[in-house]
Order: sequence, then structure tokens, then C-alpha cells
Amino acid sequence: MKRLIAEISSFLGEPEPFEIERKFLIEYPDTKWLDSLPNCQRIEIIQTYLKSDNDEEVRIRQRGFDGHYIYFQTTKRKISDIKRVEIERRLSEREYIRLLMDADTTRRQIRKDRYCLTYENQYFEIDIYPFWDDRAIAEIELSDENAEITFPKKIKVIKEVTDDESYKNASLAIIKRDNL
Repeated sequence: MKRLIAEISSFLGEPEPFEIERKFLIEYPDTKWLDSLPNCQRIEIIQTYLKSDNDEEVRIRQRGFDGHYIYFQTTKRKISDIKRVEIERRLSEREYIRLLMDADTTRRQIRKDRYCLTYENQYFEIDIYPFWDDRAIAEIELSDENAEITFPKKIKVIKEVTDDESYKNASLAIIKRDNL
């Protein structure tokens, strides 16, 4: 029910109270295994960062699969290391293309395949980037900062990177991949 309310609020452009998530560097997952799971969906994402104030991160995204896409603008404001206020609104294709003109030219677009997976009543997002062939990022959204996390056995965690700025998409867009 909380996720439904959060999705409706997000669609309407209302801020959710907080987004609580933890992020993990994982070994490159078996994508055939992920594709075979009935509770897993692959989504193609192109993420572009826009010019913004220092206290906010603004990005636009193209999300979808096989030529069918939807577009979003997201504004994030950090509250703590794992809490932030996030406002997301849906864009038309025309708005998305117009906003691309405000791209932050100091950052590259981030392209990734995201696998959305539910496992033991937990929601994981596994991001696979074209510039890595040995690792990926797994995020889990939590309702409580201290909730226990249970990973599927086939997901091998290397380390938690929640507090490591260098593994955030905004940083991956500006740093050389050889630095990680």
C-alpha cells in the first residue's frame, strides 16, 4: 500500500516524505537467470543530468523497452546519507527533448539496463552498465533504515556503497570508469 501511495504521489508530482535506499556493488549477475524470473523485469534507461543548483540534483530519464518509452524529470534533495526528498514528474516526449537542451555538459548520459526484482517481499533494482563487465549495482528500497536485507543466493555482494559518492549515477557520469 505504501508503494502504491508513493507511486501516485510521484505521478502527481508531490514529494514523497523520504526515499530510503541502500546501494551495493555486486558481481556481474547472470542476466539469463534474471530474464527467466517471473518476478523480474528488464528496463532500458537513458539518464541525463541537467544544470541545477548545488543543493539539488535534477535529471531526466527515458525508460522503457523495445522502442516503447516514457519520460520523467526527477529532482532530488539530500537529507542524510540514505534519506532524501525526491520529486518526480512525468514528461511528454516533446518536453523531454526540450529539456535535453539544458543538459549538464560536464556529465555524460548514463545508459543502463535495470532489472527490477522482488525477492522475499523486498524490491531490488539491479543496474547493469555497458562500461562494466565484472560488476553491477544493486539498490534496495526500504521502509525502515534498519530493515534487514536478504539477497537472492545468485546475487554476490562485493561491498555496500551506499555512502560512497563515486558509485552514484551522477558521479559515474563525470568520472572515468578506470578510476573505480
